[in-house]
Amino acid sequence: MRRTLILRLCLLLLAVILCCPAQGAARKRKVRVNRNPDSLAVALISPEMPSSRKMNTSAYPVKITVSGRAVQIQSDYNQLLPIYTHNGVLYLTTRLSKGTNWLGGLPRGRYFINNKPITIN
Repeated sequence: MRRTLILRLCLLLLAVILCCPAQGAARKRKVRVNRNPDSLAVALISPEMPSSRKMNTSAYPVKITVSGRAVQIQSDYNQLLPIYTHNGVLYLTTRLSKGTNWLGGLPRGRYFINNKPITIN
């Protein structure tokens, strides 16, 4: 009887230890941020073009048209063309050959191709 009572108390204590997170570990992870009035200024962000990132463009001019989910890109030169997401993050760099190039397989959304906003429906 006494042995089962001690065993039950030990199992209960073990369950409490495993279920409850350590209070000290949660406190150590918090980072204190010093804020001054200068850092609270809010920058106006354009919905068309992210202002804080510099996006690369192609070296030569290209003509871009969207038809459905495919993108037609006409180029007079062989070149690399970077494609950015609406957040300004590099999504893909594609190799263009001289003439008409078709780019398919892009997920629906907004992209920047040669600093021009493109919407894939």
